[in-house]
Amino acid sequence: MRIGGFMLGAVAGIAAAVYVSRKRPGMAAWASSSLAGACSSIGKSAASMMMKRGMKMTMSASSIAPKHSDDTAVKQGGGWEQVEHLINSEPGLKEQANEIMAESSSKPH
Repeated sequence: MRIGGFMLGAVAGIAAAVYVSRKRPGMAAWASSSLAGACSSIGKSAASMMMKRGMKMTMSASSIAPKHSDDTAVKQGGGWEQVEHLINSEPGLKEQANEIMAESSSKPH
């Protein structure tokens, strides 16, 4: 498209908008409201598609689980032993842990 044709179309569009807004202001308001609603809807759907695409990429990347070796269980067991030792070292912390465990065992999952 030539720039001259584009400019002619822009001037014609502006002239038509001015004419309609002066002759029928209610129709011009309705048209601008409809256009704004359509643009908002397009923007929301585009944002929604981008969010879904991002979530799919995140989910596919997080679904790749590391391979566990035999020594992983030993390392994890040591970690739980450290946590248990820390809890047992402080009486207040041990009471809170016992309360949490009692509450979680009494509630159905």
